[in-house]
Amino acid sequence: RLNQPGQSESKFKIDSEVPENHYFPPYSVHHYRLGDRLITFSFETPDLELYLHPLLLHLKTTESNDETTLFELFTFNEQVVFRFNSEVKGAWSYDESHLVKGLIFMFLVNVIYNKTDSDWLMTVHASALTNGKKTILFSAPAGHGKTTIAALLRSKGYRLISDDFVPIEKHSFKAHPFPIAMSVKQGAMELISPLFPELEHKELNYISPEKSVRYLAPDTNASIFGAVFPVHEIVFVRYDNAVAFKFEKLDPVNGVKLLLDQAWVVPSPENAATVFEWITRLSFYQLTYSDNEKGIKAITNLFNHEQ
Repeated sequence: RLNQPGQSESKFKIDSEVPENHYFPPYSVHHYRLGDRLITFSFETPDLELYLHPLLLHLKTTESNDETTLFELFTFNEQVVFRFNSEVKGAWSYDESHLVKGLIFMFLVNVIYNKTDSDWLMTVHASALTNGKKTILFSAPAGHGKTTIAALLRSKGYRLISDDFVPIEKHSFKAHPFPIAMSVKQGAMELISPLFPELEHKELNYISPEKSVRYLAPDTNASIFGAVFPVHEIVFVRYDNAVAFKFEKLDPVNGVKLLLDQAWVVPSPENAATVFEWITRLSFYQLTYSDNEKGIKAITNLFNHEQ
C-alpha cells in the first residue's frame, strides 16, 4: 500500500552496485512547490514520470533555487532506484515497485514539514477531511469507496487534507496535509464529475489493465498547509451494492485491528506506547453503504458531534 514505506528497513533494499554518482539522461525534470519548499524531480523514463507526476502536477512551478531538494527516480540493473539529494535511498525489482511510492511520500512529507521519521507516529492509508475543528479519517482497502466519500464531502464544503496518505504527528495526534491529487476511478466518474466538471477534461491515466483514473487537484484557492487538526474519529468505509446504509460504532479491539491493517507505524519502542495512548482517545466506526445521501448525512452528523 502507498502508506507503507515498508514493514522493516529490509524492504528498502539498497543495491550496493548502484553508484551514488550514477548519471542517467532524464526524460523529464519538474519543479514543484510544496508549501514554502521547492523540490526538483528528475524522471528517467515516461513510465516513471507517470508513476508520480500526475499526482503532483497541480504543484508544478517554474521556480527553482540553490536550496531546491532533489528527488530522482531511475533504473539500474533492472531495478527501480530512488535517490534523494544525490544519496541512493532504495532500489527495488519491478515487481516490488509499489514500495517506491510509500518511501518517496515519506521523504516528501519530511521535506514539507522539516521533520524526520521520528517526528511522526504513523501514516494511514486513508482519505482525510476537516471542518476546521477536527479531522476525520476514512480508511479502506483500495476500491472500497473512500475516495468517493471524500469527493462527496469535499463538494459539501469540507476541506481535503489528503486522499491516500495521512501522516499523524507523534505528540499532538494531528493529521498533516499531504497535497497530492485525488485519484478518481473511471467507475466513479458518473457520480463525481457533475460535482467537479473539470474532471471531464482531465486525461485518463491507465494504472493497470483493471484500473484507470483521472486526477482531481486539491483546492488551489487557499493553502491547506495550515489545516492541521486533531483526529478523534476513524471511519472504515466499505461500498456494498447489497447494503443501502449501515453505520455502526466499533469496539476498540476491532477498530485497532482494522487501523493497523491500513497503517504504517514508525518503528520505535516509544511509538508503540504512544499508539496505544492515542487509541484510547479514538472512536472507530464502520460505514457500509450504497446510498450516498445517507452515508454523507451520517458523516455530517459525526463532524457536527463535538468530541
